[in-house]
Amino acid sequence: MELFGVYAAITLAVGMIDMFHIGIGPALTREISRAVAKKDRERETTVFSTSILLSTGLSLLMGAIAAALLIFIPIPDLFGDEFAPVAEIMQRAAWIGLSIMVLEMICATFEMGRDGYQETRFNNSWGAAGNVVAAVALLTGIWYFPTIEFLLLAVNGSIVLAKLGNTIHLLIQRPYLIPKFSLFKRKLVRPLAFDGFRFSITYILAAMIEYNMIAFVIGRVIGPEAVGVYSVMITVHFSLTNVVGMITRPYWPALMDAYERNDEAWITKTSRRLSLGGIAFGIATTIGLVALGPILLPLWAGEELKTDVSSGFELTRMTLLAFSAYFTLHIWRHINQVFALGVGWVSQVAWTVVAEGLLLLGLGTMIVMTTGNLGTLYAAMAGTLVLFSGWLFPLFFKKGRTQTPEPPVMEEELVHPVSSPL
Repeated sequence: MELFGVYAAITLAVGMIDMFHIGIGPALTREISRAVAKKDRERETTVFSTSILLSTGLSLLMGAIAAALLIFIPIPDLFGDEFAPVAEIMQRAAWIGLSIMVLEMICATFEMGRDGYQETRFNNSWGAAGNVVAAVALLTGIWYFPTIEFLLLAVNGSIVLAKLGNTIHLLIQRPYLIPKFSLFKRKLVRPLAFDGFRFSITYILAAMIEYNMIAFVIGRVIGPEAVGVYSVMITVHFSLTNVVGMITRPYWPALMDAYERNDEAWITKTSRRLSLGGIAFGIATTIGLVALGPILLPLWAGEELKTDVSSGFELTRMTLLAFSAYFTLHIWRHINQVFALGVGWVSQVAWTVVAEGLLLLGLGTMIVMTTGNLGTLYAAMAGTLVLFSGWLFPLFFKKGRTQTPEPPVMEEELVHPVSSPL
């Protein structure tokens, strides 16, 4: 459990740089969707090249900054004194994790571009292939190479190779999309970065706080074993959320397309189905986790899940009930966030996520430093979602369908010359 906590700390810490990599991907999805709907090939290629080149440059810059931190700041100073005994292992593994993360960030923008063509099936197929390769590599090699370095290469490395394959496949299908510096438009950088920054907040900030930053606080205050337990539940969370994500990811560009065509009947029917399905899935998850979680989770993650952790981080039924409440509200937030963004209410969603995230981080840090109780932490996370996104996102979606949405940030930049610095 201690070594798994080290692995989790590395992946979560390296993943934090994704927040500072401006979220060009979702902005690219929206602009590609609009360009395809209008059959505007020039806009399609210009936005794609500018987005990819800008995103790649930002990824390399963030990677360089993270590398500088690894070079000049000792591991115990970065992660906490509890990690001093495994500092040498973490140093080696962090370099591997950082390299994988930078390549993944570059490829992720290509994936989001493919979503704009409503070709998420290819993203899913390549992702499934990466998961299979990762599972085979892990199962065949972990007995011979039981190290964190191997775990990173087998799991994260296999997945990023699949993303690279997906990127190459996209460019083979559409060679006109191969990024060219001649298609890079500097006048698009500011609106694209602004739009991307808003999407970064809506899509990345909540995850960074709820997973990465809370885990970082747990590691510094309690230690790697507690991070291991928290990461086990993050894995459960991701696995279950991805079931819903298989529907919502392709639904978002489809919703934008329907909104552009004023297909109100389709939007009403599909949004109702998706909302009811999400609630039902959350209830089913709650029943399963509370009833079977204390039995199945130690079988899956090992008996150390119960024996090597502090009493506050034991996965009791009350803790799993609090986690399930947070998870169900997270699914509700995720679905309604897709709805609100699909009708153009990006800024309102971004400000809500910022306020919610700041409160959650403050409460979470206070709970970890005082009670050190995982169930209380999940209950606070659930309560924060109720206070903010739980009711605001449905309100944004309702208003967005009846009011004129905010204009596309890049519309004027793509059609007319810039008339003033403002």
